[in-house]
Amino acid sequence: MISGMGGASFAEQLIAAERMGKDQIFESNKSKYESQLDAYKILERSLDKMTSNLEKINGDAFESKTSSISDDNATITVDSGAPTGNYDLYVEQLAQAHQLTKNFASEDALIPTTGVIEIQLGADAADTISLDMSVLNADSTATVKDLTSMINDHPDNPGVQASLVRTGGQVELMLSSKESGAANNISVNFNGADWGMTERRAAQDAKVNLNGIDITSSSNNLANVIDGVSIELNKTHAVGESSSINIVSDTDSSEQAVEDFVDIFNDLMDEINKLTRSMGSEALDELNQENSDKDDSSDDEDDEDKDDDFNSSITEDQLGVLKGDSSIRMLQQGMRDAIFDSAPNGMRLSDIGVEMGRDGKLEIDSSKLSKALKDDPNAIQAMFTDSGSYIDRLDNLIDPFTKFQGSMDLKKDNLEKQIERVETSMDNHDRQMEQRYQIYLSQFTAMENTINQLNSASSLFY
Repeated sequence: MISGMGGASFAEQLIAAERMGKDQIFESNKSKYESQLDAYKILERSLDKMTSNLEKINGDAFESKTSSISDDNATITVDSGAPTGNYDLYVEQLAQAHQLTKNFASEDALIPTTGVIEIQLGADAADTISLDMSVLNADSTATVKDLTSMINDHPDNPGVQASLVRTGGQVELMLSSKESGAANNISVNFNGADWGMTERRAAQDAKVNLNGIDITSSSNNLANVIDGVSIELNKTHAVGESSSINIVSDTDSSEQAVEDFVDIFNDLMDEINKLTRSMGSEALDELNQENSDKDDSSDDEDDEDKDDDFNSSITEDQLGVLKGDSSIRMLQQGMRDAIFDSAPNGMRLSDIGVEMGRDGKLEIDSSKLSKALKDDPNAIQAMFTDSGSYIDRLDNLIDPFTKFQGSMDLKKDNLEKQIERVETSMDNHDRQMEQRYQIYLSQFTAMENTINQLNSASSLFY
């Protein structure tokens, strides 16, 4: 054929030239929609993460308490519900678990083959186990060591622990109450009479005085004396001595909560800026590196929140891809307005050293924040946790975007449908081009055959 090119090659070149324009349009549209879809997924992930982090701040972050005690007679632990204040603690007596022992020549000493041993814990006769030796030691081979198993493994054991204490040539069978307190005393009878055990430690309650109030407890752990405060008694005080307990708000925790709030806000502002504004690739690299450094420093805390199947870093292709979405820009402006206004208690972020810079992001004056927290920590807590607080406002702005069938879902659904339509158009276009290729191929093949026939006929005249 012309220039030695076959009909198939001619058909392919014509189709390639004919379809090029539409192919570029289809690929461009599909790429645009996919970039927008990825961008909305990234933004949705960032909004969800912000909501989750705000919930953490709105929990116990501003309510954390710390405690101190003047000596080691007791150990104090507090949770967020503990009231602040000073307390004076006097430990008169520690709680003890009852202990009885009985002497035997050795752990292999034989025990009676008849009679009933009854062990009762406390005043309730129902809390008694009966060991019938004629049944348990019918073969007359049971030892003191076996007796400990009979007691410990008894299905009706009310809370008595049997053990052996070796004392150099002899052994003591020791019975201990598993629970301390005066009510948990042990009594042991053999055939209705006292078995002759020796009391090694009396059953007694703890006795303390807290700010002039006498308190009795069966345990050395005073868990409900003060809301949110647990007091573990370690040793008694001498007469005239006492422990000073101080419970205060943890300003370090509150300061960290404010810093976390600022970081959360600024991170989202960065994310929206990258998705809705045109920026140089160098600026994008710097922002992504900043976020990467933050993520590396908090990997242990955020591992459970990470999605291994989706990378939230914004690429240069996604830069400014949501530039035309006015709702996202309105969200950003709404969030800035929300924190610029005063909190329900009349305070502003600027009162605690948090100011908005020219770039629309928050900055902290650490010295001013520390002083404000020391002066009135409750007022600062109210700014972030009371009804209508800064956290509530941001949550209310974000919710329409992230809720089920909310704005983000609708935008993603619409883009997925547009991608499907483009792919359908691409498939249809492929079929049309294949049909045209077959037509061209038939035409060129017929023309090629005709030319060959003419060439063969012309050779007859030479």
